Amino acid sequence: MKKILLFTIFIASCILLSQNISYSETITEPQWSEFAPPLYENAIFKKTKLNSKKYMENNYWALRRVKFQKSILECKVLSKKSSDLSACYARVANLENNKNNQRTQQKNERNSDLNMEIQDGGYWWY
Repeated sequence: MKKILLFTIFIASCILLSQNISYSETITEPQWSEFAPPLYENAIFKKTKLNSKKYMENNYWALRRVKFQKSILECKVLSKKSSDLSACYARVANLENNKNNQRTQQKNERNSDLNMEIQDGGYWWY
């Protein structure tokens, strides 16, 4: 009887202790290098009157990088709990992935239109 009572107390104390242990979740902050092409990871906005493709591409990635960094800072400031922080980081990463997917789709559509124009010999009817 004494053994059963000790065993029951042991099990109850294990259950109580396990509820007090908090398992710290490792939260990884999204990095800009995960979303930007290597050439534009450190892009800086350049004011220019030239509308060259190179400058436009550079400025696009520079502005996106600033918005990304601002979003990460907002996550850190607004999120007090680790679960909130990881959810905020996930939203930022999801947003950036969606932007990349949309950009890729737009480029593919432009290339498709260009290929059709070349195959048709140009849009001579315009």
